Amino acid sequence: MKKTLVLTHEYFPFPGGVSRYVYNLFKHLPQDKYLVVTDNKQVKTQDNILHLNLISNFFKPSWSFSFFKIKKLIKQHKIEQIFTPNILPFGSLSYLLFKLYKIPYIISLHGLDINLALKNKPRLAKQILFNAKLIITNSQNTANLIKHLNLPESKLKVLYPSFDLQTHISQEKLLDLEKKLGITDDDLVLLTVGRLNKRKGHDLVIEALKANSDLPLKYLVVGFGEEKENLLKLAEERQVTDKIIWAGHVADSDLIYYYKLANIFVTPHRLSNVDVEGFGLVFLEAATCQLPIIAGNSGGVKEILTNQENALLVEADNLEELSSAIRLFATDCETSWKLAQNAYKRSQEFPSAKEQSKKLADCL
Repeated sequence: MKKTLVLTHEYFPFPGGVSRYVYNLFKHLPQDKYLVVTDNKQVKTQDNILHLNLISNFFKPSWSFSFFKIKKLIKQHKIEQIFTPNILPFGSLSYLLFKLYKIPYIISLHGLDINLALKNKPRLAKQILFNAKLIITNSQNTANLIKHLNLPESKLKVLYPSFDLQTHISQEKLLDLEKKLGITDDDLVLLTVGRLNKRKGHDLVIEALKANSDLPLKYLVVGFGEEKENLLKLAEERQVTDKIIWAGHVADSDLIYYYKLANIFVTPHRLSNVDVEGFGLVFLEAATCQLPIIAGNSGGVKEILTNQENALLVEADNLEELSSAIRLFATDCETSWKLAQNAYKRSQEFPSAKEQSKKLADCL
């Protein structure tokens, strides 16, 4: 394995799919074999992680501000190649370093990132991809987004997101959280974990709460994001405010407790012009916790789940389908249990974080 500079906006403990994806890929590798450089404010300099200011609006392009910083680090730490999950802007920086100094680079793609790059800077995005040593995608669905570019197959590799979810819990801590959140034994708890954005479909779940008002539903929402105010307003309009628990950001180490409090996992994600569900790691986490799952029937989720076999997949923006799926799981214990068990079996087929790290090391 060549010594690698991991150049990224997102890294643990910053929450989010890309952050967790990169962290899990590298965390089992020897620390002396990679150096993480990030400008995320939540990530502090420690061990082999450096926090640096990498972007400046006073420079054009904005990443040029960090060019000499990165060049100096490459020499100082004897870096042999670059890995970045940010095709823009750090793919641009990596491409320039390759052109000037022949430092190879690896790009990882996740869905929205490549769609935006191809939409906003198509020529540059293609140059970055064609000159990359390797392109890693988080699913076959994401790989299909660049299929039309006819890149050499030898440059493409799918590495699914992985996780090390600890399922052993403290019952005392679980009961304390249940009490804190105001959840009772009579409640049927729906859970969504993810950023509060339009794609995730939180608004559809809120509408479904109203449609299933005769059921003792509570909606536990883990995450934060730009749609929070709109969702609060919608909940008030539909008169379901008392049925929703806004948990906000939850540390990875505590997520298991929220899964354990839930009865049904639901994320009816929808399609947009560029924003897609590249994979959906939370579905694997929910499956590992043996929860019945309701998901949107699009994106990389279909590489994990099969409708009626190990989940209920609903069409985008179809409130009637979503409401019926929630009602089925809430009232049919046999179907709910069967699909949850099948989802658990499916989750066990995916590689662990340690196994994925080994696959990455073989590429590096």
